[in-house]
Amino acid sequence: MEIWIILVMVLAVVLGAGGWAWVAALQRHQLHGRQDRWRALEGRFNQVTLDADRYERSPGDALAAPGWLDRSSPVVRGFSGTLKRAQRDRAELERSVAPAPGRAGREITSGSRDPASGLNPTEADLQEFELLVERLEDAYRDADRAVRSTGWSSPGALRVPHPQFLLDPRWGQAAVLPRLGSLKDPKAAERSVKEFLDAAYPLRRETALKALRERSGGASNAYRAQKALDRVIQTRRYTADRHGFLWPSATVVEYWGVYRTFGRGADLQAQDIPPVEVANALWFLLPEDRGMPDEELLRLAQEHLALTPGFASGLTQTLNEGIARGLKSLPENVQRTLGEVAPNGVQLPAAKPRIHQLLAEGLHEGLITGRLQRQPDGTVRRLRVQWPSTYRR
Repeated sequence: MEIWIILVMVLAVVLGAGGWAWVAALQRHQLHGRQDRWRALEGRFNQVTLDADRYERSPGDALAAPGWLDRSSPVVRGFSGTLKRAQRDRAELERSVAPAPGRAGREITSGSRDPASGLNPTEADLQEFELLVERLEDAYRDADRAVRSTGWSSPGALRVPHPQFLLDPRWGQAAVLPRLGSLKDPKAAERSVKEFLDAAYPLRRETALKALRERSGGASNAYRAQKALDRVIQTRRYTADRHGFLWPSATVVEYWGVYRTFGRGADLQAQDIPPVEVANALWFLLPEDRGMPDEELLRLAQEHLALTPGFASGLTQTLNEGIARGLKSLPENVQRTLGEVAPNGVQLPAAKPRIHQLLAEGLHEGLITGRLQRQPDGTVRRLRVQWPSTYRR
């Protein structure tokens, strides 16, 4: 065999071995990177657990938020259930992740097992774990704020009909939109958009996108905000209901009893109110012991939610008033002739106000979701008498 052929074969073997080693090193580097990201998520998950437990271990923390020690509190019980479900979901997720190639998991210096070293998580696994961690962090943030706002006092002291409503500080407040955080890079933009939605939901994607563009400060930032919004929806942090309103994926809309007002000081218009929010307001306005006719109930809701007629309705009313004044200035014979031709008067037809339609949709939503019920006499009264301690999965 020619020497050059031998040299070529040796070179091919060396290149092949080198290429295989390079691919193996790259795969090992990528694996270690995914494992590090898994460890970071484990740290965030464990931190919430430690934060929730520290009140019993630290007198100073307990004095700062004594409400956490009240195990009879629905808010504390609600978060405890959320934490247990999250721990169960985490264990199931870890069992579903493929093991690391050739590794059974190594022991770290403390003697406790390092779960991430024995796992080979995919991008989908990491995404699922991150969603789980974010849900738990959001639930703890809401519960901690509610506990600190009440201390040892009863929810009635804050004029809240159920402790669950303390989880959302917007209960009964004007529907305002927050400022938008940093958009300097895709990761920061994604975090800022999620924080924006956390303070603004429920709202339609088109409304959210318009508000994000107005607050982004430039075309490039607006584009980055739009991409971040798409990413937040794609990763199932937020999902749309059948009416097109975006909700945090961990929120059980059936259990969500919050409503906002849409009058003076609100950033959102009447058309931005979801039917379930109207239904919640109707539930709040109804007395516990009796029902109310539709007309009376919807009138109270319109006043309570600070809903005002739109421009078109006001314009029609103004034009009709002008027509009436003009007719009065005509000679009597002309008025008499017009009266014979149009015995009901000369008026522009007034379309049914959009607000009435929104309120009717909210009433229907309340009836089909079990918040309200129709009585045999036609009146509407509360069907739900109690709410769950939390609206989070």
